[in-house]
Amino acid sequence: MSEDHKNPEPDEIGCIEAINGLYAYLDGELDDPEAVAQFEDHLDHCRHCFSRRELERTLSERIRKSARERAPDELRKRLRNVVDKF
Repeated sequence: MSEDHKNPEPDEIGCIEAINGLYAYLDGELDDPEAVAQFEDHLDHCRHCFSRRELERTLSERIRKSARERAPDELRKRLRNVVDKF
């Protein structure tokens, strides 16, 4: 088993727990300082989970940015036509 996926020590979290808590961490929903510290400690030592966090963070930023832009009128018109058919 690789170092990244070793069994965690009792005061550490493992990859599955880190990935399960990733969105709560990125959204600022982890309010327990100890849980945040454990999560960040795991990211400091696990390339896989660190890379996953960077991917998800970048994706979220791009989605937020694109949500502020108005869709072109032609696209809006085509979407309206599709929705109206239902």
